[in-house]
Amino acid sequence: MHYYDVSPLVVPANQVGEIRIRPRFEHASFPAPELLEIMVCPNDGLTGGEDGQGLSWDNARLEPLEWHLQDDGVLVVKYFFAGEQEFNIRVCISKQDNPQYKLMRSFRVYSLEEDLLSLRPFKGDFHIHTNQSDGKECPCYVAARYRQEGFDFAAISDHRLLEPSLQAAEYWGHLGLDFRLYPGEEVHSPDNPVHIINFGSSFSVNALYRADEAAYRAAVAKRLEEIPREVPGLNYFPVAASEWVFDQIRAGGGLAVFCHPYWYGARNVLSYGLVDAMFKRRRFDALELIGGFFRHQPRSNNFQVVRWCEESAKGNRFPVVGLSDSHGTDLFPLSNTSAANNEGMSSVESRSADLLGWYYTIVFARQNAVPEICSAIRSHNCVAVSHLTGERPEIFGDFRQVRYASFLCREYFPILRHYCQEAGSVMLDYLAGDESLAETIRTLDQRVAAFRNHCFPECR
Repeated sequence: MHYYDVSPLVVPANQVGEIRIRPRFEHASFPAPELLEIMVCPNDGLTGGEDGQGLSWDNARLEPLEWHLQDDGVLVVKYFFAGEQEFNIRVCISKQDNPQYKLMRSFRVYSLEEDLLSLRPFKGDFHIHTNQSDGKECPCYVAARYRQEGFDFAAISDHRLLEPSLQAAEYWGHLGLDFRLYPGEEVHSPDNPVHIINFGSSFSVNALYRADEAAYRAAVAKRLEEIPREVPGLNYFPVAASEWVFDQIRAGGGLAVFCHPYWYGARNVLSYGLVDAMFKRRRFDALELIGGFFRHQPRSNNFQVVRWCEESAKGNRFPVVGLSDSHGTDLFPLSNTSAANNEGMSSVESRSADLLGWYYTIVFARQNAVPEICSAIRSHNCVAVSHLTGERPEIFGDFRQVRYASFLCREYFPILRHYCQEAGSVMLDYLAGDESLAETIRTLDQRVAAFRNHCFPECR
C-alpha cells in the first residue's frame, strides 16, 4: 500500500516544477514545518539555475529547495528540474521530544524533454493463448486476468485464429473501459516454421492463406525469386513466406513481430541459418526479445538478447518487445495431488500461473490505440521487460527509454496495478454471471485512468 500521493510524478525538464505530496493516511502525515528538513538530489548530477543558465555536472549531492506545508497537510515543493533525469526528494522528519530521532522519507520524480513528456506509458502483452488454441482459459476470462495483473492493453493471439481476440474485445468493449483489447493472432503459414505475431491488423492473415493457398504459394514463389541466396544450403522458402506474412500484417495496419528465434526443444526449432537470414533481411517490425520461457529455460532469452546486441553493434537496429507467450493464467497446485496428501486443504485455490506478467512491453505512445502503439514501437519508443515473480525487473531497449522505464517500474506501475486489481477482480465476477456489476467496473476503471492522469501532465 502506498502511503503518499505524489503529483505529478513526471515533470517538464529545464523548468521550475511544483510537486504536491499528499499523505493518504493519518499515520503518514507530516509534522510541523520546524520538524522537517527537505532536500533534493538530482540522480544524474545535473543541476542548474532557474534561468536555464549555468547548468553544471557534479557528483550527486543533496540541495535545498523551496517548500511549504499547507494547512491540509499537503507538502508542496518547487525546484528547477535540470535535464532529463530522476530526482530524489528527501524529507527528514524529527521529533520535538527526541532530537536524535530521524525518519527519512524519499519521494521520486522524473523530468522529461517534451518529445517523451507528451507520451504516456502503457503496459501491454500481445502474445497470449486461450482455450481456443492450446491455452487453458476462455478469451474473456484471460482478458480480465490481464487487467487484474495491471495491464493497460492486451491482444489474445491464438494459433491460426484471430476470432478469439475479437471475441474478448467485443465482450468487454461494450463497457467502454480504459483497458483496451486489440486484434491478434499467431500466424503459421504453410511450410513455414517461423512463428509470427500479427498485432492489431484489421484482418486475419491465417484466414487469408487458408482461403486461397494457391495464391499464397504463388506470391511466395515470386518473392523467392527476388531473394539473394546468401546463406549456403538454406531453403529460403520460409524466409519468403515470412516476408509475405509481414507484408500482409502491415497491409491491415498491424505490427509484425518475429517470435522466439532461439526457442529450442530437443534442438533449436529454427535452424541457425534461417535465423541468420531473417536478421540479415530484417523485414519484420519488431523482435520478441524476451518471453515465453520458464525459469529452467534461460538460454533462449539470453541468446536473443546477445544476438540483438550484436546486430545493433553492426548497425542493424530494430525495435524489441517483451511478450509472455502465456498459455494459462491460473495454476491449481493441488489439482494433481492425491487425497491423502491434501486432506484438509482447498483444491479450488489457485495462484497466478508462471509467465503471466513475467514478460511484457512498455509502450510510450500518445494514445492507447493500435496506430499509436504500432508507431511508437516502430520508433523505438518502447522497452521489453522481464520481471519474473520475486526477481528484479530487467529492461531492454534504447538507453533513454530504459532509464525512464526503470523509474516507472518502481514508482508508477506497482501502484497502477493496485487500481487495476480492483477493476479486474470485479470484471471476473461480472463474467461469472453478476451483470449488475457493470457500473462498478466502470467506476473502478475510471480510478485507473484518474491515477494515470494524476501522475502525468496534460498532453499538449
